Amino acid sequence: MRPTLSPGDYLILTKARSWSQSLRSGFVVVVDHPKFGVIVKRVKSINGDSLQLEGDGPESTDTAAMGDVPLALVKGRARFAITPKGVKRL
Repeated sequence: MRPTLSPGDYLILTKARSWSQSLRSGFVVVVDHPKFGVIVKRVKSINGDSLQLEGDGPESTDTAAMGDVPLALVKGRARFAITPKGVKRL
């Protein structure tokens, strides 16, 4: 998620009872992906009960490689990052 996030940054997450009503394109989420493990990505689009995700940097795994991710795998929405420079709102 560089340049938005760097290794070692801490995230403050929120959870929702229903992700389908509380997520939008552009939000940063933490997902327990079946192939890649726990990852931090940005919501590209929402398709019913699944998401398409993308990273912020050019070296990020592309959407096609990740495939659609079920909403049930979302662990939380990242609201803030605690970085060496201070707190950053996401």
